Parts: sequence; structure tokens; C-alpha cells
Amino acid sequence: MNRYLKNLLGICIAVGAAFSAHAQWPDRAIKIVVPYPAANSSDVAARLIGEKLAAQLGQPVIVENRAGASGTLGTAYAAKQPADGYTLAIGAPGPLSVGPWTTVRPLPYDPINDFVVVGAIAWAPQVLVAKKDLPVKNFQEFLAYAKKPGATLSYGSSGVGTSLHLAGEMVNQSTATRAEHVPYRGVSPLVTDLMSGQLDFGMLVLSSGLPQVRGGNIVAVGVTQKQRSPVAPDIPALAETPGFEAVDVSVSFSLYGPAGLPEPVASKLRAALADTLKSEQ
Repeated sequence: MNRYLKNLLGICIAVGAAFSAHAQWPDRAIKIVVPYPAANSSDVAARLIGEKLAAQLGQPVIVENRAGASGTLGTAYAAKQPADGYTLAIGAPGPLSVGPWTTVRPLPYDPINDFVVVGAIAWAPQVLVAKKDLPVKNFQEFLAYAKKPGATLSYGSSGVGTSLHLAGEMVNQSTATRAEHVPYRGVSPLVTDLMSGQLDFGMLVLSSGLPQVRGGNIVAVGVTQKQRSPVAPDIPALAETPGFEAVDVSVSFSLYGPAGLPEPVASKLRAALADTLKSEQ
């Protein structure tokens, strides 16, 4: 057998082995990296979707929290993992779309070229919440209070450069005030300081803030959608306030894989995700 035929045979064997491996995928546990702490809205989304994907794919789906640097540490970790379908990540606005415009140093990953989108998981509104003893019950009262001469307010977000930080700055500009931004490592400590009165107001994803609102521990001022959320129709939309009709901000969560994810694996993932989302409707 000449060298040309040997090389051709070697290529055919390698291609066949690759297709065989992809056809057998998955044959072990799959990991979903969440770049935020546990109990964050992206963590909740990952655990819900992971449980359903495990049933669809016949393998365990494990959620791994890698928090830090407003979601960029976990996102960078996911970008550097083998593109074999066994490490995925939750894509959130902070590290993928807001972070590139708000960080001083270059990100350790390319948010466009280092990932493959598997599919969207969910959209959720944000909610403006305040501590209980802040004398406001709706957005109009909040605006009036914030604009009082000498008023000093502090607001919290889940970190610098996150979508919650961006929404907080939107409120800052709309009130023509400069509330002091207090960044937290996740929403849990933020909510704790709101409940204790150490923080005046904050921006949360509705799913993260609703339990404490329902428990009477914090006050929901308004959701950031054009219309009220069907999940909490009693909470007004900020767009109901004259002058704020254009406010319509939601947080999206998607499932990502490292760039180079083989198309057979990506197709299986997309089909499983589509079936999962259909079952939830």
C-alpha cells in the first residue's frame, strides 16, 4: 500500500471514529456552568432546564457555580473547555453583552467567537425593589422621594457591569439623581441588606425578588416591562408612569457551548432543548 493510500485510510478511520463518538453522545454526565452564585436567577434557570435535559438525554446534568467578576470568570472558564458537548454554560447579558462595554480591561474571552449558541431558555423582567421603611409604594412616589433636595440613596446590583447595574443606572438617570451604586457578589447578600435596611433600593430579576416581596420583607416598586407580568399582575409596570412609557427591559438566559461544538452534538442539544421548552408550555 503506497503512502497516499495509507494517509487516506488513516483519515477515513479518524473521521469514522469522530462520527461514531458523536453518534454515541452523551455517554456520561453533562455540566452546565453558571457564572453566578447559587440561588441567582441564572442558577435557577440552569437547574430547571438541567433537570429536564437530563430526562431528554438520558444522562445526569450537573450545575456548577463559578461566580466572580460579574460573571466573567465562569464565562471565561466555560469558553476554554473542550468543545465536546459535556461542558455548557448559561449565557446572561452581563458577561456577554454588557461586560464588553463596561470593563476597563479586555475580557479573557470573545463573547461572539468563543461560543456556540444552543438556544434561548427564558426571558424575565427586572423589578425595582425598595427597603420596607422607604416611604414609597409605587414608582411615582419613588421619583418624588428621590428628587427631594438633599435626598441620598444607595442602590444595589449583582455586580459592576451586570444587567442589574445597567438598569439601576437607568433609574439614576431618570430621577436626575446620583444614588450610590453598591455592587454585590450575587443577589442573596443584596436582598439581605435590603431587608435589614442598610440599602435603599435595588434591581432584581423578578424571580429572585418575588419571594421576599410576597413575604413582606421588601417593597416592589415596579417591573421593567411595558406591561405587568402575568406572574405578578399586582406589581405595576414602570411604563405605566407618565414619561416612562418606553421602559421595556428584560433579562434573557441562553444555553451556550464552547466554539467548535460538533454539529451532530449541537443538533442533539437543540432538539432536546426544544422538546424541553415545549413540555413547559
